[in-house]
Amino acid sequence: MVVVYGTRFYGKVAACGSSFIATRFFHIYYLPLIPVGSHLVIEENGDGSYRGLPHPFSLKSMFAGYMRVWGPFATVGALIALGAGFSEPSEDMVDLALGVVPPAFGLLLALAATVLAWAVIGRLSQEDKQKRAVWALHTGIFADPADLGDARFSIREALLGTIAERAHGLGAQGYRLPPDPRAAWAQIALDPSQSDEGILTAAYTLARVEGSAAAEPAKSELARVEGSLWQRIRALNPPYLQGV
Repeated sequence: MVVVYGTRFYGKVAACGSSFIATRFFHIYYLPLIPVGSHLVIEENGDGSYRGLPHPFSLKSMFAGYMRVWGPFATVGALIALGAGFSEPSEDMVDLALGVVPPAFGLLLALAATVLAWAVIGRLSQEDKQKRAVWALHTGIFADPADLGDARFSIREALLGTIAERAHGLGAQGYRLPPDPRAAWAQIALDPSQSDEGILTAAYTLARVEGSAAAEPAKSELARVEGSLWQRIRALNPPYLQGV
C-alpha cells in the first residue's frame, strides 16, 4: 500500500495578483494535519515550486487550511449523526433531544466554519487590493511591505532615492526643497501643493515600510502620514487603482 504524504500549502489568504499568504502543512493523502509554518508566496511555478519569504505564523491561514478541507467532512459527519438521532424511535423527549441537539449544533458549527473559511477569512477588500497595487509600483510585489521581512531595508533605500531624485527634478522647476530631501521625505510628500504621483506613491510605501519597524510614538505618526497620503492618491484616481 502506497501512503501519500508530505508537505504542501493550504489556507491561502490575503491573495492579490500572484501573491498570497499560506501555511505549509504536513499532510497524509492531502489531508492537512500539522501546520509547519506560514509563508508569503510571491509567485508559484508550474512545477509546484514557489518564490516566497517566511512570514509570521498566520492563525487565519491555519484556520482556513484546516476548515476548507476538514469542514466539509465535519458537515457530512454531523448530518449522518443527526439522521441517526432522528431515526432511533424514542418516546422520551430527553433521550430524543440528547440524540438530536448535539449533532444539530455540530452541523451548524461545521457549516459556519466552512463558510467562514471559504468566503470570509483572509479575503481582501477592494481598498486593500488598491493599496497593494500602489505598493507594487515600488516593490514589484502585490503584498503588504510590512510582510517583506529584511527586504524592507533595501526597499527603504530605493524609496528614499526615488523621492530625492524626483524632488530634485521639481527643484529645477522652481519647487523649494528642504536641505536634505531624504530626511524630509514626509514633509515633501505632505506639502499641499505636491501633486507628483511618483513622490506620493513612493512616500506612501515608505511610510508603510518605516511604520512596520517603528515603535511608538513614531509608529502612530507614520500611520497618520500613511493615511493622509492614501487619501491624496485616491483623489488622483490613477488607472492602477481601477484595475484591481
